[in-house]
Amino acid sequence: MTLLREIQLLLERTYAPVPINLESCLIGEGRCAVLNQLAGEDARHLAPGGRTFLRQAGDSLYVAIFYSPPIIAELEANDPRQALNERNISALIAFIEEIAHGVQAALLFQEGERGIESEAYARNLETQARIDTYLVLSRFAHIICGGRVPRAVGSWLRRQLFDSGHRRFATPRLRSRYREAQRCALAFLGRLRRVPLAERPQVLRHFRTLSWNEKLAYTLR
Repeated sequence: MTLLREIQLLLERTYAPVPINLESCLIGEGRCAVLNQLAGEDARHLAPGGRTFLRQAGDSLYVAIFYSPPIIAELEANDPRQALNERNISALIAFIEEIAHGVQAALLFQEGERGIESEAYARNLETQARIDTYLVLSRFAHIICGGRVPRAVGSWLRRQLFDSGHRRFATPRLRSRYREAQRCALAFLGRLRRVPLAERPQVLRHFRTLSWNEKLAYTLR
């Protein structure tokens, strides 16, 4: 099974199945350049390693996912299912985040969400991507460690994922979007750690269904 398919199925088992195989949504550099132009000014300032493009047409949602050649090359040379290290962790984070975007967008669309152009929608997706990426990283670490993840490893994963990268964005809107999404995701994960293991899946599924404003209210209460 490919790494992409394995991660998609892991997220679907956590939340719910989606009627799309994200492997069929992968695009190359040429198509990515065209979609970047169509996406508007903000698209030029987003990270070049991975992108998810969403388009609504009638009652259908179209998803396209791009990964830069260096991301793919690193993951092929240094399989994260065998080891997580300083070489592959950044590439893996970028890889998981785009899969999470695709899965979450498909789930929201199934549930009737149509405001895919709004800032609230974008912040919602980014928050979920941070949460889902942390869960997938933790799952891989659990498998590699053969059981309980040492505290030092968990701390390293959090430092890699929840960094100050949002400060590098060129526009105030993007800096604010990624800063607030990261803050919300961290607050939720902090609360999740205090929930008994048996109850965590239910909490995760409930939080996923919340809108951006509802997520903020949930983590602040």
